[in-house]
This record gives sequence, C-alpha cells and structure tokens, in this order.
Amino acid sequence: MKSLKNKLLISMPNMVDPYFSKSVIFICEDDKNGTMGIIVNKPISKMKVVSSGIKNKIFEDILNESDKIYFGGPVNLNEACIVQKNTGKADDFSEKIELSTNLDLIQEILFNEKTPKDTKLIFGHAGWDRHQLEDEIKRGDWLIQDYSDSIFNSSPNDLWNELIHVYGLDSYGFVGAGGIS
Repeated sequence: MKSLKNKLLISMPNMVDPYFSKSVIFICEDDKNGTMGIIVNKPISKMKVVSSGIKNKIFEDILNESDKIYFGGPVNLNEACIVQKNTGKADDFSEKIELSTNLDLIQEILFNEKTPKDTKLIFGHAGWDRHQLEDEIKRGDWLIQDYSDSIFNSSPNDLWNELIHVYGLDSYGFVGAGGIS
C-alpha cells in the first residue's frame, strides 16, 4: 500500500469506537514500523474518556474547560504539541504541518481570547502497528483523502461532516457495515 503520510483519514459513519468515531486524522508518519497520526477535530473538553488518567487537578480543570485544546488520540495523552501550517519556523514535521512545543505559543493559545490562526494545541496521538491500519482500511473503517487546509479553516464540529460529504456520505440515515470499495 502506498504511504499515507500527509493524508487525512476520515472515520466511516458506522465507527463506534469512542476515540475514533467522527474523527479526522492527519497522518504524520507511515513507514515499515507503523503509522502515527493526530486527530484534528475533537476539542478535549468534549472527550469523556480523557480525564480518567489525569492526576493533576489544575491540569484536569484546564482540559475540561477549554475548547482550544484538542484530543489527538489515546496514546501519550500527557504530551502536548502545537500543530500549525508549515511556516518553516518550528521542527519540520511534514510537508504540510509542523510540530512545536514552544511554551510562549502554548500560553498564547491557552490564555489569549483568540487562538493564533492555523494553530492547534493537541494532547496525545493515534498509532497503529505495521499493517494494522492497512487492515482497517481494507475492512472499510476509514476513508482516505488528500490533505486539506480545512483542518484549520473549518469548525471542529463541522469538519468530519464536510469531509465525508465529499464521498456522498452523511451521518444521518447511513446504515451498514464497512466494506471494500
């Protein structure tokens, strides 16, 4: 299978996993060791499954109250990164986005009224072992799309719906299980 790096993965409407239902994932790495991506459309405050492993009360309160912080996936929830359009200023993470842990930018995102343009603060990531994601795609769990700036330009609540509409699907009235297309 061709590399998925810099592609978007869109969960099928029948996905029921609480982490991945209605998810849009930017694939950051895809090689012989496996695949790593970041969910880009889920504010962490809406994720009921997140707070179970958090021991710091102040940190938990920030996460529960902020729509500016995103859930990137169930792996390494204690690690934060800033995802932004590639500007050439931070560590080059891919051709499309870059990754940063700039504390000044994290504070700006958290404490300024308006989040800097084309920037998201994300905790955690998603990961798949070698061939695991390929098997899930063959099973019909995911749609693949080229990268789109819509991950920054669309509302997180609307992004998944916008992207599945490209395939003629919607979240209402869709019945069935995944299959091979």
